[in-house]
Amino acid sequence: MLLKELIEKCDLPGLRESLFLGIAEAQELGKEFIGVTLSDGKGLIFKVNPFEETISSFLLMSAENADLPRIGVFKNKEDITYFIYEINNYVDFCNTLSNSVSAVYVEVIGGDLEDFLYRAEGR
Repeated sequence: MLLKELIEKCDLPGLRESLFLGIAEAQELGKEFIGVTLSDGKGLIFKVNPFEETISSFLLMSAENADLPRIGVFKNKEDITYFIYEINNYVDFCNTLSNSVSAVYVEVIGGDLEDFLYRAEGR
């Protein structure tokens, strides 16, 4: 899916700016995963082709269980467990987010989480 398509259909405050900044950083670093932290503490993970501005997968990272297909469980260095879920219908998912939720932080994903996501893809 095109990045523009997601931005047009998902009216999450701060998402547009976060994704454009994340894409620019991913281009510089040669990375594919962008993480966006939401104000409710959950995270969105996008696997992107930063040069074509396309998204090949859209994931939710949460410390809580969700009613979505789970692709794995990640435990970080602080021993906090996160569940990673695949979001197949981004429009429906965006519609389920509370009106009070916004994007508050963006980063290019690297290190242990990046390695985990690549392994989880090969499920």
